[in-house]
Amino acid sequence: MTPTLVSHWNKTALDNDSKRVRLFYHDNPTHWGALENLRDDILENEGQYISLNLGEPIPESLPEMFYDALKNTRWDQTLQFSLPSILQHNPRAPHAFINRAILWQRLCDLLVIDDEPYRETVLVLENVDQASPETQHDVARLIRFHETHSIERTFIFTFSRNAG
Repeated sequence: MTPTLVSHWNKTALDNDSKRVRLFYHDNPTHWGALENLRDDILENEGQYISLNLGEPIPESLPEMFYDALKNTRWDQTLQFSLPSILQHNPRAPHAFINRAILWQRLCDLLVIDDEPYRETVLVLENVDQASPETQHDVARLIRFHETHSIERTFIFTFSRNAG
């Protein structure tokens, strides 16, 4: 079935698909055309359309890429953070773990602040089939966060039909 774009109450969606996660194949030109139309429609209606390429090797982690992209869309300030108490009182916590915890907290705070129920938001994750297991775990964590906090964002994954 070929996806077609339809608009409902100033929201753009793919026909016959009510899920917030959608799959597109690299080798289907109709899918790429639908993505371009979706992007144009969302931006025209002052929505948010962010596309990140997860094909390896990626220069930074998914949370860092997404945080930077979100900040570039409308923020010019850094969010404050406080270390979780379990980390504050654990001098042996690895530096990388602390930095990752801070990054996730900043990203999650920004996602909550940025959420506007009437604005269409789309995150396209290109080459998700080439992402590392850690990045795929981050994607799942990001989707769970959106579901937990009722943040309405459409996730579009692009991948090769021959992957696997």
